[in-house]
Amino acid sequence: MRIRAVVAVVALLPVGLSAQRIPLPGSVVFRGPARPAELPPQPAPIANELAYRRLRLSVESYTLVSRVQAPGRNGIGPISTWTTFGMGTRADYRLTRFASATLDITSSFLGGPAITQTAEVGTRLGPQRSDRKLYPFVDARVGYISSYSRALGTVDVNGYPVPEGYSSRYSRGFGAIGGAGLEYAFTRMFSLTSALSVVRSRMSARDFRVEQTINRGYTLMAYRYTLGLRFNPVRSIPAPDTR
Repeated sequence: MRIRAVVAVVALLPVGLSAQRIPLPGSVVFRGPARPAELPPQPAPIANELAYRRLRLSVESYTLVSRVQAPGRNGIGPISTWTTFGMGTRADYRLTRFASATLDITSSFLGGPAITQTAEVGTRLGPQRSDRKLYPFVDARVGYISSYSRALGTVDVNGYPVPEGYSSRYSRGFGAIGGAGLEYAFTRMFSLTSALSVVRSRMSARDFRVEQTINRGYTLMAYRYTLGLRFNPVRSIPAPDTR
């Protein structure tokens, strides 16, 4: 009788142990760490953007067309309005995502009675380059302007300075430049820029002659259109498994 009781207890033992492993309602079951799900693939533009880093410094070269308005006492000659062509170079250093510091050097030397040169410093407000194609911007600068007659320093066939006309006149001064434009990115590092701007400067005209030295002040206005090519280098970032 006792042997049968022992056999019955032994037979029921696995069932009792398995019943103890059944979680009760409200109980917490501790398991090992779950395997994280794989991340979805990144969109192509984001993956390409993360593959390189754009440098803060960029350079730009542009053609320049100016419509100049100045009074008759401009120190250049009797002409008060003319159109001139030239070239310019810009250095752009990115400060924030929406602002850059700029330095422009320009020279207008084709057409009109005068050759004009400027040195301008200021800022460009506009979004940083990304995967888009078009980027609007606004420019604000101050500059030093010098302008002199094409006949300045000319001599006759005998080597003597030409005395008549306005051969010894030039002017210089400081001004403010404001404008807006659009940038079109056609490759990762190159883009086209187009802008309209206005220059307003206070000039001092001087005329050195044998009899006297004349010093007159006047206001010069110039409406400018630029079309340029901008280069912004990038640096590749190696993948984590290749470092």
